[in-house]
Amino acid sequence: MTTPARPRKILLATDMSCRCDRALDRAVQLAQEWEAELIAAYVIDPAETRQFRFDRTPASWRRLPSPVDRMKWRLKRDLGTAADTIRILVEEGEPAEVLLSMAAREGCDLIVTGIARDETLGRMFLGNTVNRLVRGSPAPVLVVHDRAVRHYRDIVVGTDFSEASLQALLLTAQFFPAAALTLFHGYDVPFSGYLDEQDFKRDLGAMEKELGTKFLADDRVDSRLRDRTDVVIEHGSPERLLSDYVEDQHVDLTVIGSHGRGALFDALIGSTAKNLIETLEGDLLIVHYNPKE
Repeated sequence: MTTPARPRKILLATDMSCRCDRALDRAVQLAQEWEAELIAAYVIDPAETRQFRFDRTPASWRRLPSPVDRMKWRLKRDLGTAADTIRILVEEGEPAEVLLSMAAREGCDLIVTGIARDETLGRMFLGNTVNRLVRGSPAPVLVVHDRAVRHYRDIVVGTDFSEASLQALLLTAQFFPAAALTLFHGYDVPFSGYLDEQDFKRDLGAMEKELGTKFLADDRVDSRLRDRTDVVIEHGSPERLLSDYVEDQHVDLTVIGSHGRGALFDALIGSTAKNLIETLEGDLLIVHYNPKE
């Protein structure tokens, strides 16, 4: 696997509602930081364009805007002159399918999107689209929860010490070279309550040192990356531990490596995938695993 480069093209998937404002702000900040092209993508229901085509009875003072013109106006309203640097794509169809097609056609290196938390209908629609993007996108998907008040400085990478986890770490280090990184591994041992507590803690410490050392000894991990990466291994439910750690340590960004069919994502998060995407404190970056050639 070649060393990942910083994104040159970012696709912002937005429905232009207020719940996507944070994703918009973060996408603009990242595009400026990386000097990348930002493409704002809006997928509309075909019924909306049919109304635009056939409704010719608006008020006499109102010019009926095209979907593209309306999106440009809204971006201009929200961003001012910064909107002039954003390219806009508006297409019809099923959101996840169209967005994946756009990202592939444009050669985008990152997809950025928001997520609904408070609106039941919005959560059902946007949440389903995000989950399908995560499953289907070969490019990393950044799900934004928080306001972009600062650059990503404290990042935790959820790991099972697999190749997918290593790729997620390498990509994160390349994307965010100034951030402090933590490898976090949570695991559950059946019947651990019956184990001797002192022996268990001693064995856990030995395993933490061995796995972390072996993982970071890979030839692709240079000395600078080793120096800025901590390893944390905890016993318990992985999804609960990860959420608690992110909240307790005020983590800005959580990164998860996903195997081709989401095996690691499922193993780490289990049936709570949707809950994690919607409720995890901080933003979430899902990195798709690319098999070695």
